[in-house]
Amino acid sequence: MKWDILIPIIIYILGLFAIGAWAFLRKKNAPEGGVTAEYYIGGRTLGPVVLVFTLLASAASAGTFIGVPGLAYQGGHAWVLVFLFQAPAAFITLAILGKKFAILSRKHNFVTITDFLRHRFESKAVTAFASLGIVLFLVAYMVAQFVGGARLLVSITGVSYPVLIVAFAGVVALYTGFGGFMADAISDTVQGVIMLAGGVVLWVAVLVVLGGTTPMAEQLAGSHPDLGTLPGPSGIGLGDMFAYSLQFGLLLFALPHVAIRAMSYRDSKTAHLAMWTGPLIMAIFTLGFGAMGVTARVFFPDLDIVDLAVPNMVVDTLPGALAGALLAAPLAAIMSTVDSMILVVSGTIVRDVYMEYFKPNLSDRRASNVGTLVSILIGVIVLVLALRPPDALQYLVVFAIAGLQAVFAVPLVGGLYWRRANALGAMLSMVGGVAWYIASTQWFPAMAMGILPIVNAMVVAVLLFVLGGYLGSAPPRHVLVKFWGTQAEIDRLGAVPQGGVRQ
Repeated sequence: MKWDILIPIIIYILGLFAIGAWAFLRKKNAPEGGVTAEYYIGGRTLGPVVLVFTLLASAASAGTFIGVPGLAYQGGHAWVLVFLFQAPAAFITLAILGKKFAILSRKHNFVTITDFLRHRFESKAVTAFASLGIVLFLVAYMVAQFVGGARLLVSITGVSYPVLIVAFAGVVALYTGFGGFMADAISDTVQGVIMLAGGVVLWVAVLVVLGGTTPMAEQLAGSHPDLGTLPGPSGIGLGDMFAYSLQFGLLLFALPHVAIRAMSYRDSKTAHLAMWTGPLIMAIFTLGFGAMGVTARVFFPDLDIVDLAVPNMVVDTLPGALAGALLAAPLAAIMSTVDSMILVVSGTIVRDVYMEYFKPNLSDRRASNVGTLVSILIGVIVLVLALRPPDALQYLVVFAIAGLQAVFAVPLVGGLYWRRANALGAMLSMVGGVAWYIASTQWFPAMAMGILPIVNAMVVAVLLFVLGGYLGSAPPRHVLVKFWGTQAEIDRLGAVPQGGVRQ
């Protein structure tokens, strides 16, 4: 074992446990009525720095630091350009959802995405389908994250993959179960600063080894000239570019673990600062680590597992302790993203299934305790699924991301901004969009019409949403008052549940 590399990582993980313990005590001391909000969205108290990094970690993680470099290793700079479309994720999320989500979640105590959908559409079918989509697609997404973390450790230690996946999943499940959202957000901030500094250090080390940018470019041009051309080995055309810009740019806000951040920040100033600094930091991450995947071809011409391109470069070009410190950052980013996903799935199961159908009168503190147990159980389930990893985890990430976007993008935006939006439109949109996406990727590729299936799936989702909006009944007045009325009008509705919806 390479203990000089492992020791900084172990120290970092212990630091994460300390953050988790602090967050657990903070949740324990929260007043009755605010415990669940503390556990799932940090009590809506995030400041600008924490908000930026927790948004970026939720949108990036294993995809940016392992998956994208792996694709760039295979397909060249075209993949780096494609994934630059994720740079404005923080801006778009807060611009589309931020202000309205923040106001509505405070007025009506929303702490999950399905809380919003339940109150907006007052449909058990919409709530149930949204819950199912969250569980299925986020579990697939988490498998990719666990695989990425374990592969990082394989490249460092040489220990077998099954042993490491068990150890990695155990750390994440315990840390998530007890630490909750606030531990996740604070650790995002710490690891984000380390990643910025570490990425610079890695590029300096690589350029020193290769003798500078000119020798590096000459070596790449001589051995792999196609990697520097567009589309190069990737075969990506303009249609694919547009589709990926949609999937990894505009629609990232629809991922539940990203969207929930729009309910968690402290004030408008926080949101505005995050909107302008987030894209810059994400662009640095994507360019720096993506281009590193192409450069890895100089060091490792024939990698069997392309996702190990950057981890192997870190180990080969940096001293042990420094390599361990740098590798701790993307490892922690993966942990933080899995934290976010586990908390979203846990919140869905506890609030939208258990409390909705079995224990509607569960106390606030008891609901938080049940959430802890469910979070740990989810970690165990994902561990079992991750024991047989895919060859290139980024493809699994793409499938899960598009599935979530097909389910949530249209109902979230339409529910926030279109007063005519109703339960029929939401249900048709969710079912039709995800059905089209899955069918075109798994069984009938002709349905994609030669472009990425997410494009057609979103067109179908929008059309069905509008069709249902006009064919179905208009939303009742009390729903319109709750979402567009003044506080005085909302207060006049009273505390009695409307339409059978839990307040």
